[in-house]
Amino acid sequence: MSVINNYKKIIENIKATCKKYNKNYENINIVAVSKQQTLDKIKSLYNSGHNCFGENKLNEANSKWETFEKGKVKLHFIGALQSKKIKEIIKIFDVIETLDTESSAKKISLLKSNNIKIPKIFIQINIGEEPQKRGVAPSDFSDFYNMCKIKYGLEISGAMSMPPMHQDPKIYFKNMFYICKKENIENISMGMSNDYQEAIIQGANNLRIGSSIFGERGK
Repeated sequence: MSVINNYKKIIENIKATCKKYNKNYENINIVAVSKQQTLDKIKSLYNSGHNCFGENKLNEANSKWETFEKGKVKLHFIGALQSKKIKEIIKIFDVIETLDTESSAKKISLLKSNNIKIPKIFIQINIGEEPQKRGVAPSDFSDFYNMCKIKYGLEISGAMSMPPMHQDPKIYFKNMFYICKKENIENISMGMSNDYQEAIIQGANNLRIGSSIFGERGK
C-alpha cells in the first residue's frame, strides 16, 4: 500500500477507536516518525496535508528538513537528548519529547534566559523501568517535573514513554496516564505503530507512528 493509503487507514482506525471509547478525535495528534525514511515518502505525506513529523537524529533532521518551508512543518525530537547538542536541536525542532536529565534542563534554562526561543518540552518517562532505556523513573517523575519548573523555570508541556517490547502495554499506558494526570500534564505521548489504538483508549493524545505509515525504513 502507498503512504497515503496507509495514513488514511490509520486515520480510520483512530476515528473508530475514538468513537467506540468516547474519545475526542480532534485532540489526537499523529507524529509521523520519519527517521531513516526517504524524502519521496515524506513529501508524499506532507503534500497530502500532514505536517507533524518525528526525528531522532540531529544531523539527519538538518539535512532532510532544510528543503521544506520554515514554519510549515512541526518537528518533534524523539531521540536521546544530549545537553551538548541542545543549542542546535532547538533551532529546528518545535517539540523536544525526551528531556530526562538535570544537565539538559539546566542547558535549556540557560538558553531561555538568553532570550532564545525554546521548543515545547516533554519529559521522557522510563515507564517500564528498563535499564537499557533512558527516561525518568516513574517514582522520580514528580520531583523531576517540579525541579524543571521551580529550579529551572521551564514550562513542561507533556510527557512521553515507550512500554517494554513483547509485553501487554495496557498496564504501562494506564500508569503513564495516572502519572500525567497527577501533575495536570495534558500532552501524553505514547503509542506507536503496533499499539496506538490501545494508547488512545488509555488516554494518549500524541501518537508516534512510523512503519505503519511509511513501511520499512530507507525503502
